[in-house]
Amino acid sequence: MTTSPISLRRGAAVLALCAATSSSCWADGHERAGTVLSWAMPAGVAGYELYRGEREGALQFGKAFVVTLGATEVLKRTTNVERPNGEDDKAFPSGHASRAFSAATYVHRRHGIEHAWPMYLAASYVGWTRVHADEHRWRDVVGGAALSAAVTWWLVDPKDDARVTVLPIVGPRAAGVQVSARW
Repeated sequence: MTTSPISLRRGAAVLALCAATSSSCWADGHERAGTVLSWAMPAGVAGYELYRGEREGALQFGKAFVVTLGATEVLKRTTNVERPNGEDDKAFPSGHASRAFSAATYVHRRHGIEHAWPMYLAASYVGWTRVHADEHRWRDVVGGAALSAAVTWWLVDPKDDARVTVLPIVGPRAAGVQVSARW
């Protein structure tokens, strides 16, 4: 694929304009990227499972995703946590983080951590974009991640060929991780 000199100049001009005006151009780019990823990750997971013929996994993911979205909306409307920018009182939990971490946690639960860690990195980036855009605090992002993890671990069964399983354990006075492996 070749790039025309006009495209390169236009791209360089946009970058120069963004750098010259303020960092808000970069913030807007990150915010847009986070929003796109928060929807693309679940769509990609569902599409890939269907492409592979994993109908059962796609159905389990669909259930977990819908329950996560519903629980996120219920919490947003009942907790009344104000956003850092003061826009409204629907900050907790982060819906973007709930969506992104739902996809990452599904891959983890169904297929193992070795397939999920890049998804967790992408979901963490989504959470960072929400904090960076002043839409959420880190506790809102962690709340969305924890909610999606709890729902997904409840509704999704591991596929039999998973070799490494990492299970979060949360108790009244402690938290930990259980790791199991098969050879």
